[in-house]
Amino acid sequence: MMSGLPGSGKDTWLSSHRAGLTVVSLDEIRSQLGIGPEDNQGIVIQRAKESCRELLRAKQHFAFNATNLLPQTRQRWIDLFVDYDSRIEIVYVEPPLQVILEQNREREHPVPEHVIRDLAEKCEPPTIAEGHALTLTDH
Repeated sequence: MMSGLPGSGKDTWLSSHRAGLTVVSLDEIRSQLGIGPEDNQGIVIQRAKESCRELLRAKQHFAFNATNLLPQTRQRWIDLFVDYDSRIEIVYVEPPLQVILEQNREREHPVPEHVIRDLAEKCEPPTIAEGHALTLTDH
């Protein structure tokens, strides 16, 4: 499970450290459905859960890529993964805020800067107690 602000480098981390791994990405699902990050996310979450369940039933390793900035949000996904006796590794990506804002500007679909700043204020990084392994990285 990936965790970090928009533009922090979660996709980059996955491509560098888990190349070839199937990824369930909320950003990708939003893009496929034409739904913006500030629109209603109900169908996006539903599609992501369906994809995760398919992979879990097949006992296939995969990464779940979303911001996952709050313990309550992460716990909903963790509960799903635990239901299938999965091993849960959380990777938290946290470069300096200025780096995040610069990387966000370079994205194909940048998130409004005020949204990133608001999320940064609310962010509660994951702890080892939430899964089986925790990786903290700044890139």
